[in-house]
Amino acid sequence: MSRFSWAAWGLLVVVLDLPLLGWDVLPDVVGYIWLVVGLAGATHMAFVRVRAAAAAGVPVALVTGTPLFVGQDGLIWGAVFIEILLTVLILHQLATAISDLAPEGDQDARRWARAIRIGAPAAGLVRLVGLVGLSTSVGALYALGYLGLVAVGIITVVLLHRVNRAGWLDLAEPDPV
Repeated sequence: MSRFSWAAWGLLVVVLDLPLLGWDVLPDVVGYIWLVVGLAGATHMAFVRVRAAAAAGVPVALVTGTPLFVGQDGLIWGAVFIEILLTVLILHQLATAISDLAPEGDQDARRWARAIRIGAPAAGLVRLVGLVGLSTSVGALYALGYLGLVAVGIITVVLLHRVNRAGWLDLAEPDPV
C-alpha cells in the first residue's frame, strides 16, 4: 500500500465517529497517525500542514474518543472545538495540495479539490455554531455540520485514492526551499 493510501484511510478513520460506551470504535488517534505516516516525505507545504495538524490531533483525540475525561465538560468542549478546526484544516490543505499538484490535464481533480476547499470550512462553521449553541435551538446545527464534514471527508478520501492510483502525486516536483 502506498503512502498516500495510508493518508486516505487515516482520513476516513478521522472523519467517521462511531461512539460506543464512550469509546470511539474507529479511534481518531489511529487515523491521525496514519495521516502522519501517509504523508511522511511529502514536501508540498499543504501536506506539511496536514502532517502538523494530524500530529496535533493525537492528544485531542485522546480526550474526545475515550471516556477518560467524563465529567470534565470544559475540557471535552474545548477538545471538540479544536478537533473541528483540525478536521477543517486537514480537509482544506489536502485539497489545496491536490489542486496545486494536479497536472494540467486533470481538471476533474482540480474541480473536486476546489469544492472541498469551500465545503470543509462551510460544514465546519455550521458545526462550530451548533457546538456553541448546543443547549439552544441552534444545537441541531452541530449534527448537520457533522454530516457535512463526513460527506466532505468521504469525497476527499475518494479523491485521494483516485489521484494516488493516477500516480502523479509520487511524480510531483518537490517545492523549492
